[in-house]
Order: sequence, then structure tokens, then C-alpha cells
Amino acid sequence: MKQNIKNIILVIISLSAILYWLFVGWNTKIEITENKEEIINHSELIFQLIQQNSDLQHHSLIGVENISFSDSTNFTNIFKKQNTHPITIDEIAPYTTTDFLSLSYNKTTLNNYKTYLKNNHQLHEWDSVSNSFKTDYDFNILELSSYINEIGSFTCNTSTFYYLKSEEAYNVASLLNLIMDSITPQITKRLLFYKINIDNLFQLLAGKLFTENKSYHINTGDYFIFGSDTAELSDMYYHSIDGNTLEHNPLFSLYKSKQHSEYGLHYYSDITIEKDSLNRILSYQLRGEQNGVISNFNMFYSEKILDTIIVNTTLTEEEILIDDIVNTTIQSQEKEDLGEIMYILKEGETFRKATVKIKSELERSGYEYDKVKTNHLFFITNNGNTKLDWTTAVKKYLDKKIPEDGDYFFMEKFYF
Repeated sequence: MKQNIKNIILVIISLSAILYWLFVGWNTKIEITENKEEIINHSELIFQLIQQNSDLQHHSLIGVENISFSDSTNFTNIFKKQNTHPITIDEIAPYTTTDFLSLSYNKTTLNNYKTYLKNNHQLHEWDSVSNSFKTDYDFNILELSSYINEIGSFTCNTSTFYYLKSEEAYNVASLLNLIMDSITPQITKRLLFYKINIDNLFQLLAGKLFTENKSYHINTGDYFIFGSDTAELSDMYYHSIDGNTLEHNPLFSLYKSKQHSEYGLHYYSDITIEKDSLNRILSYQLRGEQNGVISNFNMFYSEKILDTIIVNTTLTEEEILIDDIVNTTIQSQEKEDLGEIMYILKEGETFRKATVKIKSELERSGYEYDKVKTNHLFFITNNGNTKLDWTTAVKKYLDKKIPEDGDYFFMEKFYF
């Protein structure tokens, strides 16, 4: 009898031990899964920030964290061997910019992005779009990436703009010419606008970082700014040349003063709402290291600033009169002078002889031939169906090939 009781007790103890270890093991598994899920979400946090996910608890994210490259399906893997850069978009973006994203970019970044797509079984779609651009326009996205130093976006009021930055702006312009929507660029208020045939260029470069379609763009030095239409691009541009830029915004100045080093990705967002007693600026940065990415998430506060752009609206009668004269003169010049400068080659005329003629036409209109030919002068062939930039035309025709009857040089008039 006693032996049976002992056996029963032993069985109960054994079953309890088994149940305990099963319970511990199950909870450990849940904990590991939850931790893994948290890491995965944080490694692609930038998407949630851009989409302004209202469920994010910003304070719980503050701090520096290492994200390993071990999971090849994470977007942060595009930062492998990636360069860093200082923030300079504030020189272009308007004063009222509330959000901006800047990402260091080059050919390595694009290859990393393609690897990310492959590991997520999405490369086939990317290849299909890329190959269609090659077939239809002879446009190579990999070649474009080799000339890019930075890509990004900024939002002001209700408009979002995308941008490319390049130290080889001419090469970028030449490639964009291949996908230009029409032969004639559009001029509005002395500003030259272009429109490309494709509106998903930025999605091809970095996917979900860019969710909108943009096809109109302007070129301002090293920057190519893309927008939805010419009206919003024009408004953005004139804010820029008037000096109403983000670099003069005290909230942004506070943010920039808190950045300790260069990163591969910078994200800035003014998340202040009307009921807040303080301004709140959200900062998120990523930088690729040897084995992973360092993420730096922070929040900066300052006294609430009520005034935004300061504009001097007090003009004397003399200043008003001068403004009226200047505006009337400009409008008159725009009506009379905007148009085309072109030279149609005669039958059998060589490319070299024709360049002498177009040079005379340009100089007669007040342009310096050597300054405008590379970025503004085009050679139109194939009965008006093919548009060649200056460098391409020189390589193909100068002392090599006789142009066809009807080929011509073309430049849309513009103001410096």
C-alpha cells in the first residue's frame, strides 16, 4: 500500500515537472517570437514614420539601437557599404517644410535594394519595369544611379516633392532627356520645366520610401526637384530664390544643431499639433556599419513659435511704382521673347558647319554658345522623333555622319 502511494506521488511529481518545463518552454518561445517581431518592425520603422502611423509610441523608440544585417529580408540591408552625407536640402526646401527625408545613394545602394527585393521575392516585377525602360527609351536605371549622390523628399503645406542630387548634373540631365515626355520643354514665368514619360522613377530607386508618382521636374544646380505639376514646382522654386528656405527656420536649426555626425539616412518631422504647448521635432537617422545599421531616434522640444515666414509688406509709393514697372516689363518680355531658337540643316550640310550657324543664332539672341549648348541645346533627328542632347549628338555626328535633310538644332528660349 505504501509502495503504491509512493509511486503515485512520484508520478504526480514527474507530471508536474513536465508540465512546468512545457509551460516555461512555451513562454520562452513566445518571448523570442515577440522580440523578433519587435526587431523586424524597428528595422523597417522608416516606412511607418513616412506613413505617419498614429499607433507609434514615439517616446518608447527614443535611443540608439543596432540592427543586424543578419536578416536579409529587412530594408535596412540597403545601407551596406553605403556613404554618409551632411544635411543640405534645407538650402532648397521651403521655410514651411514640415517633413523631409534624405538618403545617400549610389550604384551600391541600388544593387543592395535589388538584393532586398530578391530576398523578398519581388525582384521579378522590378526587372520587368526596368527592362521596359531599356526597351522603350534606352534608359538604364543602373547608369543613372552611378551619377546620383542623394535622393529624398520634402513636404510643405499640402505638396510633397521628390529630389535627386548629383555632382554630375549634366550626366543626369542627359539620361533624363531619354525619357522626356516631349521635344519641347515648358516655360512658365521664365522657369524651365520638364516632364518625363515615367512617373514611378523614385519607386524604382527605393520602393516604399516614395509612394507618390512625380513626373514634372526642374533643375537647380545639383538638384533635380520633382513635383506633381508645374504650379507647385514654381511656387516652391520662388520661395527658394526669395530666401524663404528651411535653413532659416528656427525649429530646423535646433534639429540640425543636435545632429552629432553624418548618417546615410536623415528623417525630420515637425509633429507639433495645435494643442501642444511646445514645438516637437522628431529625428530619425540610420547609418550602415560593418555588421549592421545604427539607428538613432530622438525628439527635440522648443518654445512654440507662432510666426513663420517674415515678409516685409510695407512698401513706399516709389517702391510700388518701381515694382509695377518691373513686372510690366517682365510680362512684356515674356510675351515677346519666349519661343524657339532653331537652325534647320540644309541638304548635305555637315554637323560641324551647322554648329557655326546655330552659334550665330544663339549669340544674336544674347546667349553665350559655350554656356548653354550642353544643357539647353538639342539636335532633333528622325523627322522630329528623336531628341539628342549635345554630347550624344557630337559623338554621333561630328566628323562622322552626315545628318539627314530636315534635321535641326533646337533650344527653347529662357532667362538666366
